[in-house]
Amino acid sequence: MMKNIALACLFLVSISIHAQDSLKVKITPNNGYKWMMLYKLNGAKQQYVANTTLENDEFNFVIPENSESGMYRLFYDNENGGYFDVIYNQEAIDVTFDASSPEESAVFAVSEENKLYQSYLNSIQSHQLKLDSVQIANINSATPTNGLEKMYQKRLKKLISIQDYFEKEATGKLAQEFIKTNKKFNSPELATSADEYLKNMESHFFDNVDFNNEKLMNSSLLVDKSMEYVFYINSSEDAETQQNLRKKSIGELMTVIGGNDLIKSEILSSLLYALAGQENLELVKYVKENYYSKLPEGLKSAKFLSTVNDMLKTAIGSVAPNFSLEENGEAKYLLQLTEAENYIVTFWSTTCSHCLKDIPQLYEFVKEKEDLKVIAIALEDDRFGFDHHTQDFPDWINVLGLNKWENEIARDYDVHSTPTYFVLDKDKKIIAKPEDLVDVQELFKDKKEAEDEDENGDE
Repeated sequence: MMKNIALACLFLVSISIHAQDSLKVKITPNNGYKWMMLYKLNGAKQQYVANTTLENDEFNFVIPENSESGMYRLFYDNENGGYFDVIYNQEAIDVTFDASSPEESAVFAVSEENKLYQSYLNSIQSHQLKLDSVQIANINSATPTNGLEKMYQKRLKKLISIQDYFEKEATGKLAQEFIKTNKKFNSPELATSADEYLKNMESHFFDNVDFNNEKLMNSSLLVDKSMEYVFYINSSEDAETQQNLRKKSIGELMTVIGGNDLIKSEILSSLLYALAGQENLELVKYVKENYYSKLPEGLKSAKFLSTVNDMLKTAIGSVAPNFSLEENGEAKYLLQLTEAENYIVTFWSTTCSHCLKDIPQLYEFVKEKEDLKVIAIALEDDRFGFDHHTQDFPDWINVLGLNKWENEIARDYDVHSTPTYFVLDKDKKIIAKPEDLVDVQELFKDKKEAEDEDENGDE
């Protein structure tokens, strides 16, 4: 009886052990990475799983029991957005990579899924580049030759055989879904112009993308493909044309997705976040009004939209965040000022050596510019330096920003270094964010100064 109980206990322990898998990660060279977080990907969403610290040059995770199969993300550098994605499908994973190029350098010691997928990516990308080089040569050639066509057909045949090989090898594996989705359309014949090539790519871009595939939803692949289509397939050097191309691409993308509101919500959220990061006010508004607002209520998030709006607080074209100040002894708000055509809001500090050099130069530069007003916000730990230095800038509106980086105005303007400059028009819309004093001077250089510079240059 005791023997049977012992065997039963051993069986249960065995089940428990196999219900959890290990994930080992080694970054080489390590470059000081000591902490790593693991997330489960669900489209644009990331669900926290675990975190760990460096031990014996490795990061070790135990993947919780009954964890879903899918794509998981390893964050190793939050400050610079460093991460690496792995496939988890109920097996242990052991990977080593270089943080400077994780996708290209990854080597999987354990995990058949990831070994196969990594091998596919390396092989298919290498041969796609070879095929594309022939295509580019043909487009750039004044007189395309039959030799290029033969070379193209040979490399196309090789590429197709590689794709077929990996799809068959991945039968029964989760990696097969990603391999099929990554299959790129290549024209059966060489394109004779860049326009023809791009048209082919655009019209066939989603041939192998199934937006209703639940396995793909447990990854970032559908979102990644969508971002690639909107941001990289069509481009123009003309800003207005580029905006119109993006609108067209977004509309086509929504049509391809069709009635799947769940994935549409994920992709629209990613689009809004990316466009807000680019400070593209026009397209953020376009996407919100034409697509995001029309999603079912349960798939929209007021909190997310608030985050997007916060990202755009200091975008060029936005009305500058309001704050209180004192002008000639009278309490006012920034948006109440009316005496100038343009305003410079500058954040500086009396403990910043660079500021102590630039700010007096700025004061001299704007002295004779009647239609230009400066609001100088000194980010300080106390008022001693402020009281001492601002006596030298009597024509400015000087604002004391206590608590330095934690100051409310600094946080509203997302200021992390000094000096920082914002240029506003008379309606307090942000029209420029100069990198430094030289850029500020260039913006407000008057006609005489420009002529003097031209004459000195001619000499």
